[in-house]
Amino acid sequence: MIPDHFKELVRQTLFQPHEAARALIEMRLPRQGLWMALALLSVLNSIVYSLSLQLSPPTDPSAALMPPAFHSPILFAIFLFGALAITVIALHYVGQGLGGAPGSMDDILVLLTWLQVLRLMVQLAVLVLALVAPVLGALVVMVAAVWGIYILISFVDAAHRFGNMFKAAGVIILSLVAMAIGLSAFLSLVGVVVMGGG
Repeated sequence: MIPDHFKELVRQTLFQPHEAARALIEMRLPRQGLWMALALLSVLNSIVYSLSLQLSPPTDPSAALMPPAFHSPILFAIFLFGALAITVIALHYVGQGLGGAPGSMDDILVLLTWLQVLRLMVQLAVLVLALVAPVLGALVVMVAAVWGIYILISFVDAAHRFGNMFKAAGVIILSLVAMAIGLSAFLSLVGVVVMGGG
C-alpha cells in the first residue's frame, strides 16, 4: 500500500467508514497474514502503551482499571491479542446468528486489524502529547474512544452487509456479553500459567 493510498484509507476510515470498510474487504488479504499482522500489532500497541504508562501514567484513564500484571508489555500483548481474537470470533458468530452475510470472518479480521493500525497511530500521538501537552493527550484519548465506537459499528455493518447501524450496534453489544465470558476463561488460563511459572 503506497503512502497516498494509506492516507486516503485513513481519511475514509475517519469520515467515510463504510467506504473504507469496502476498500479493505475488497483487498482479499490472506487470513494467515492477517492473524500474523494482528499479533504484531498487539505487540507494538502493548509496547507503546507500556511506554505511555512509564512516561505519564495519568494520561490514559483506562490505566487505573488494568491489573498491575498487565503493566508488563509481554502480558499485555498476550491479553490484547487474546481479546482481539475473541472479538473477531464473537462478532462473526453473533452477526451470523442475526442474519449477517456468510463468510464474514475474514472481513471482520481485516477490519479489526486495520483498526489496530489506527490505534497504534493514536497511541503514538498520545505518547508525544503526554510529554508536551498532557491535557490535550487525555482529550485525544477520549475523542478517539468515542469516534472509534462509531467506526466499529460502521465496520460491523459493512462486514455483515446489514445496511442497518442499529443492528450492527446490537451485534457489538451481544458480542460484549460473549466476550466477557470468553475473556474470563482466557484470563483464568493466563493466571494459571503465570502462577505455574512462578
